[in-house]
Amino acid sequence: MWELARAWTPGFCASAPRACEKGECARSAAEPALTLHGLWPSYSTATKSDGRDGCYWPQNCVKPSWYPSSEKWTYAAREIPSGAAAERIAPAWTRDGLGAHEWAKHGTCASWIDVEGTTRGMTQREFYNVTFALAEALGTPEVLLEATGSELSLADAQQAFGGASKVALGCTKSCVLLQVVQCFKRTPDGGVGEAEDCPCVGVRDSRYDNSCAERCERVRVLSPEQTGCHADIASRVASAR
Repeated sequence: MWELARAWTPGFCASAPRACEKGECARSAAEPALTLHGLWPSYSTATKSDGRDGCYWPQNCVKPSWYPSSEKWTYAAREIPSGAAAERIAPAWTRDGLGAHEWAKHGTCASWIDVEGTTRGMTQREFYNVTFALAEALGTPEVLLEATGSELSLADAQQAFGGASKVALGCTKSCVLLQVVQCFKRTPDGGVGEAEDCPCVGVRDSRYDNSCAERCERVRVLSPEQTGCHADIASRVASAR
């Protein structure tokens, strides 16, 4: 399967003192919106006793035998989509170089379809294009935009993505929304299929990915102004920390 992880940018920017230094938290980038973290190949049937030692996704894969010599295997920033749409969809990639981590850890595994590495999967360029296209197509649910600067119930936040089984919502200890993870089928050719229930083990039971469900009845959806990133540190809104 696939997991698409996106950040609620103002929540991330307010989550730690040094987060404000990130390019994605600049005044020109920190819009109230979901922005790309990454697209992760994952296991849809993982269990806590299946021998994977608590690792529910493949990572840091080696180059498969099918991979064309004409395509870059090591990280190539030039392959990442560029332009105004890419800046809006993925400021952490275009401004902070997140793609280097995402390709090495997750994208390399998008090139694998079978255990022999002979069936064609995605090249680096194709992985980026698919990832950005999916994030753009999904956009930001209207219910989050309407709640910006205030809060909404956990149930309403989950329903914006199809219900509690379809999404994992990450929150700070004070229930500030940080991240949204949605799950998708993996097609036979390795592409991204339709949305599906996220597995309980490794996703919905995650104390990080689904921490909102663990501790919050209501979810706080910060606005850019509440991050404190563009004001003197002494005047930061205490509740946004």
